[in-house]
Amino acid sequence: MTKGAAVVPENWGKRVEMLRHLARMSAAGRGAPTVRELGEAVGLRSSQTAYKHLKKLEEAGYVERGGGSRRARGVRLTERGWEAAGGMPLLGRIAAGRGLEAVAVDDESFYLPPELRFSRSGRRRYALRTVGQSMRGAGIEDGDVLVVEEDEDPADGEVVVALLRGGEEVTVKRIFRERGEAGEFVRLRPENGDHEDLVVPAEEAEVQGRVVFVVHPPRGRRR
Repeated sequence: MTKGAAVVPENWGKRVEMLRHLARMSAAGRGAPTVRELGEAVGLRSSQTAYKHLKKLEEAGYVERGGGSRRARGVRLTERGWEAAGGMPLLGRIAAGRGLEAVAVDDESFYLPPELRFSRSGRRRYALRTVGQSMRGAGIEDGDVLVVEEDEDPADGEVVVALLRGGEEVTVKRIFRERGEAGEFVRLRPENGDHEDLVVPAEEAEVQGRVVFVVHPPRGRRR
């Protein structure tokens, strides 16, 4: 996504509120509301008025709908809708263990307030869901969502996302750069005594970014 994408018209106040409400419900793992429930959530008393707003959002490409013509149960946000709501794509899963073969692309999305989507320097952020418990000492548990900021040169001690073995394996660990007789290498340290450090030559570890937020979803949604 690019900064400033999918900007909705200024007079779309209630429609933007609808998009944000749908994003929050999706991020919490709750089903889509009825048109009446959606309208009430944004302060609309008339289901007919809510339906008209929803129809406009659909026509503009912010949502896709299925089911009955006046029901929102089958509604889902499009990528354009997530951008307008202030959301971001959940790109995949990352191992908080030894590693994970590649990245399993996920079709879910994750809601993050617009003011947190970009750093002050304008660096892009994206979301990944963790698999494993090797970083539990850093407050990262299986199923948590990590907000990662693109950064190829984070400071030592930062929790980072790194690609190993030519991009075939991806992991989240705390990074330390060291030098030995054989040259420079990278130590990727877990935060769990049951896991050992990963030590690889510097050229074999490609840092993708650093973790800037950890979001703990409801326990029932962790997987």
